[in-house]
Amino acid sequence: MCLTLGVEHPVIQGPLGGPFEVGAELPAAVSNEGGLGSIATALRTPDQVRADITAVRRLIGDRPFAVNVTRRPFDEAIFAAVLEEAPPVVSLALGDPGDLVERAHAAGCRFIEQVATVRQAVEAAEAGVDVIVAQGAEAGGFSGSAGTMTLVPQVVDAVAPIPVVAAGGITDGRGLAAALALGADGVNAGTRFLASSEVGIHEDWKRAVLLASAEDAVKVDFAEHVVPRPTDRGWLTVPRALRTPFIDTWLGRVGEVELRAAELRDELVAAMGEGRAHEYLPLAGQAAGAIGEILPAAEIVRRIVTEADQALGHMASTRRKDAS
Repeated sequence: MCLTLGVEHPVIQGPLGGPFEVGAELPAAVSNEGGLGSIATALRTPDQVRADITAVRRLIGDRPFAVNVTRRPFDEAIFAAVLEEAPPVVSLALGDPGDLVERAHAAGCRFIEQVATVRQAVEAAEAGVDVIVAQGAEAGGFSGSAGTMTLVPQVVDAVAPIPVVAAGGITDGRGLAAALALGADGVNAGTRFLASSEVGIHEDWKRAVLLASAEDAVKVDFAEHVVPRPTDRGWLTVPRALRTPFIDTWLGRVGEVELRAAELRDELVAAMGEGRAHEYLPLAGQAAGAIGEILPAAEIVRRIVTEADQALGHMASTRRKDAS
């Protein structure tokens, strides 16, 4: 992964897209520390995406970074704008890559595909992607049903020798060490960076991450009816978010939500426009239960790498003691 993407550390900052201004500082801080920072494009305009890319480049020089696009929804104008900017890496989530890999390669970009099943990973490999992110159900945002520990080694075996990155439930170096033990080449962390100094989300959202237990991050089963649906190449996934009064009111009541879908969707859209999306669907994974402090993004990357070295050293030491 590091060689393929040109990074020093096997840590990718998961793209944090949606109705808020993440800003250039977070991806820039991660890339400057030797990881791979990611710019999200969901719900952005082409001009905003171009400005985001320009701002990150101004902060990191020629270090690598990624720009993420999604199939939920997919915007051809945004993808075209991304390719015009030709970032070092393009990543895709929530859908079949189709001809996007070929187009990205033609623009000189590496291509990362995020998957939630082995079948999706095989399809991505056949499409010619450079790196695959195997995301377990513990993750925040939109994910599948297989857990990280189950999914990652199966994907590794299915797509070798393509580098695989583990995602879902990873906050520290122990997670990176575990991912390496499963055969992955690195990790993709999203929720951990929600509790970073640089991320441009509401302070209440950050505070909710710090206070949450793993059980507070729930699959929002009714989301299909109130958030943008997948495009024709999109994969059906269910988002995970921290409990709110809105979620608690409608969780498990999918039939009722379907009947009131337009009303609830309008309510959510209005909240997004007012900067209150976190009061409704504060996307975050079960890893929130392991996060106890807000840190600079560079420090998060450093700790993940240092703690992984310590964890791997401990495992090696334990094996030596057992063998003696």
